[in-house]
Amino acid sequence: MKFVALFAFVCLFGLCLAQETSILADDKQMNVDGSYKFNYEQSDGQKREETAELKASSADPEVQAIAVSGSYEYTDNNGKRYLVTYTADENGYRPMVKQL
Repeated sequence: MKFVALFAFVCLFGLCLAQETSILADDKQMNVDGSYKFNYEQSDGQKREETAELKASSADPEVQAIAVSGSYEYTDNNGKRYLVTYTADENGYRPMVKQL
């Protein structure tokens, strides 16, 4: 029983210390052809942007495939900041991670 009470106290204490995050920027653009763009930024430093467009498939030029590219930034629990840029298309998901 003491363990349950201690666990509940630790969880509630953690909630009290948690910072509230707010949205600083948020932009979305959806197009009728299926392409889109969006980006957002949060007060905790997280950022994300992404663009998608339809492109002709390299296997069959008459077939449309979606190609997505973008990036996001975040800070890990140790305070290290990272930037991930990525491309996702018919060849798969290809991320590149860089510590800032």
